[in-house]
Amino acid sequence: MKQLTFKQFWELSEIYTAPLNLFIILLGYAIAKFQLNSLPSPEFFLFVLIIVMFHITVNVFNHYMDYRNASDENYKQQTNIIGRDHLDLRFVRNFYLFNLIVSFLLGLLLVWRTNWVIGALGVIGFYIGLFYSYGRRPLNSLPIAEALTGTASGFFITVVSYYLAVYQTHVVTLPMIGKVFLISLPLVLMMFNNLLANNTCDLEEDIENHRKTLVYYLGKPLAVKVLLSVYVFSFIWLFVLVIAGLAPWTVLFLLFLFPKNWQSLKKYRALQDKKTTFPIVLKAMSAIMVLYPVLYFIGSLFA
Repeated sequence: MKQLTFKQFWELSEIYTAPLNLFIILLGYAIAKFQLNSLPSPEFFLFVLIIVMFHITVNVFNHYMDYRNASDENYKQQTNIIGRDHLDLRFVRNFYLFNLIVSFLLGLLLVWRTNWVIGALGVIGFYIGLFYSYGRRPLNSLPIAEALTGTASGFFITVVSYYLAVYQTHVVTLPMIGKVFLISLPLVLMMFNNLLANNTCDLEEDIENHRKTLVYYLGKPLAVKVLLSVYVFSFIWLFVLVIAGLAPWTVLFLLFLFPKNWQSLKKYRALQDKKTTFPIVLKAMSAIMVLYPVLYFIGSLFA
């Protein structure tokens, strides 16, 4: 096999989840706009391209490594897109290597046009993305996977976006980065919940494939309670951010989501199933990941 159909590319690259990264980038710029009335630089748009390319790289690589490392033949032949569609393993490997090289070269260009700070953050991001499913003990087999990946996606992308919007006119300090972390926490928590729910639904499959995620140690009942508690806390945190002056009042419109989403999450609390109830969690968390940056950006326009 020498090419992918669109459907295969869609599933292998999970390109349909890429827009979430764009909203995370939007939050970084919105913070810069709200705090310092900054404008995006050309490097900002280069970063957007890098994120999309690396997003494709990581997802293809994860499918590739999950297939290579799987002990469960049913997973390899029925669940994983590579085995199910009989994709050529060498072609899949070359496909992710091509995307990796392109995103890496674009990353070098970004560092050349900016400074070593972006390089350092980029190295950490590349490491987490690639070693999520690679190595003797890949990150996705460890109990830190949910928190680490949530932080990498929700905070690292946000802080780089913020940095690229302000570095030419302002000196970025640690207190400024600390504020960005506090502001990005709702995104970190929603990404954490998405991964926690995914691993809760996949617990038996993960055990079969020797992956001991956080859910393995918590057990399903406690993992569900953690997810719901994190969800409630994220809404309380919105009040904290607005009261502290770290977010515009417009983000409080997110509160209108809570009653309907809380009601729908009751189905997940009763049954943790990948096909029927996991999409409910994904929809609820993704709504916040999309609307929070949008509402923050709208509020920044009136600051």
